[in-house]
Amino acid sequence: MGKQFISLPSCHSTNDLMAQMSAKNQLYEGAIIITKHQTKGKGQRGNQWNSPDGENLTFSIFLKPQFLKAAQQFELNRMVSLALLDVVKSLSDEVKVFVKWPNDLIVNKKKVAGILIENSINQNGISESIVGIGLNVNQMENILPTATSLAQQFDKNFNLDKILLDIVQRLEHYYLILRSGDFRFIHQLYESNLYLKDKVAFYEDASGKFNGIIRKVYPDGVLEIEDESGIIKKFHFKEVRLLS
Repeated sequence: MGKQFISLPSCHSTNDLMAQMSAKNQLYEGAIIITKHQTKGKGQRGNQWNSPDGENLTFSIFLKPQFLKAAQQFELNRMVSLALLDVVKSLSDEVKVFVKWPNDLIVNKKKVAGILIENSINQNGISESIVGIGLNVNQMENILPTATSLAQQFDKNFNLDKILLDIVQRLEHYYLILRSGDFRFIHQLYESNLYLKDKVAFYEDASGKFNGIIRKVYPDGVLEIEDESGIIKKFHFKEVRLLS
């Protein structure tokens, strides 16, 4: 990964630009597009990912995971989440780092990174994937109350190039594991680092608010929550929201 590396001072969205270049067959697998300033960065639920100039990492990686079926799309979410988890955990043993279903990384109960994966599907499975990653690194001000940055957590600035290199290396590591077909290892590692697993929390779904406990994430990415009455609920993306 990273042999084709495109760095831009400003960009509307690295995911969108990567999609445009892919449509023109201008990308090799492992290509990276990174920008210091993203004007229309995208997140889940249609949210916008805003990042001050040169303080954070906002980039996209182009993959061709044609060994995955359409029903296995969530393997990519697991892979990217674990890569980010490894990098942040390597910075200190003192912070509590978790992956949050489906697309976030949590440090000390606050969001430090978000993932947006856009897959192209054909009759054989996944033809290509654009993996967008936003990691708050050196930003100290104007951060949402529910978010944080590495600089806030560790009280120091980080070398963005070094953090990026570390992420790419861990992504390669997990991508090779996925390619080998060892999904069970990835699943176990993801579950063991899952935020609020087996703990009571407050959620909201289409029926209203409820207390529940995350029990598992199915191979296809469906989240299982047991409510306070012992009823098992299953959720796809965007069907449930953590309140507290």
